[in-house]
Amino acid sequence: MSSLPDISVALGWKPGPVDKELDENVLAKLPSGTKVVSISPSGASAWVQTVRIETFVPDGRQVVYFMKGAPGDRGREMMNGTFESEKMVHKYAPDNVPEPIAWGTYKSMQDTHFYICVFRDMVDDLPSVGKLGALVSKLHLDSMGKSPGGKYGFHVTTHLANVPNDNTWCESWEEWFTNAMRRMIQAEEISHGHDDKLKELTDALFTKVIPRLLRPLETGGREIRPCLIHSDLWPGNVKLDAETDRLLIFDSCAYWGHNESDLGPWRAARYRLGRPYMRDYHKRIPKSSPEEDWDDRNLLYAIRYDFLISALFPQDPRFRDMAMDGVRYLVEKFPSGYEGGERMKSRSAGSDTPLALEQPTMAA
Repeated sequence: MSSLPDISVALGWKPGPVDKELDENVLAKLPSGTKVVSISPSGASAWVQTVRIETFVPDGRQVVYFMKGAPGDRGREMMNGTFESEKMVHKYAPDNVPEPIAWGTYKSMQDTHFYICVFRDMVDDLPSVGKLGALVSKLHLDSMGKSPGGKYGFHVTTHLANVPNDNTWCESWEEWFTNAMRRMIQAEEISHGHDDKLKELTDALFTKVIPRLLRPLETGGREIRPCLIHSDLWPGNVKLDAETDRLLIFDSCAYWGHNESDLGPWRAARYRLGRPYMRDYHKRIPKSSPEEDWDDRNLLYAIRYDFLISALFPQDPRFRDMAMDGVRYLVEKFPSGYEGGERMKSRSAGSDTPLALEQPTMAA
């Protein structure tokens, strides 16, 4: 990621200085009698301020917390969403998620909001194939079929970086993903401006490609059992605990959805994950039916993250170009949408011959 521009400049906002004293409302969220030893910067983020809080609790134990904060209505929504998301993921992976403590609003700054969790010292290495596949598949399997009413969505707004998701509850996966993709493309357009060719491509994405690739998952006797999705599984949010060597996942943007959608970020070469991680994951959870659509579904899920990165870097056209290449490939492959795709599959049943299109590069 070293070649990417400074995201804080791209977003037009930089966190302020670290407070020297803990705000009264923050302290109230910690155990009664907690004594604060130090507050220091922790990590780096372009859209929130992050600090490490060292404390002693009344029984003499040292407890260290991580806190992040952001201003305004968006900041309040982000901190609430972070807490609810991390709390849900922690429920199903308690040993692998820093324990969420609370969220709230500063007493001293009524327009600034915070989230607190237990601090875990981490090693900044790429996770092993087996550890990541085992953890993510366990999260999915343990939560599968447990979404409220069997629906897709989440009970609060969550954010990828500072971009809000449309988590409105939906009866079908196709409907939820359409809403989520539409919201992401709208955010990208705000960042980069309108483009007629992009509009033409994304219109076809919504009317042709998404129905063609996602509707078959829940028709023809097939079904999806929604599971809890972390939805931001790139290496920056997946690290080893320095003390226990246990794999940790954090900064989730949770929703209940199709398990394969969590693999979307792994496709991007910039994250150094890719096929080995996906193969290991699918040894534990088989590819959804129709299996022959798997690679195109994965590309579809990856495109949403390409639009996200494009939204975050308005001065860099590379990521819009990357997203458009992916959309163009799928639009050209599925020009007739769901109905045409069903007819084509009927005619070519048993054939493994791919269409003669150049597919966007996937991480090896």
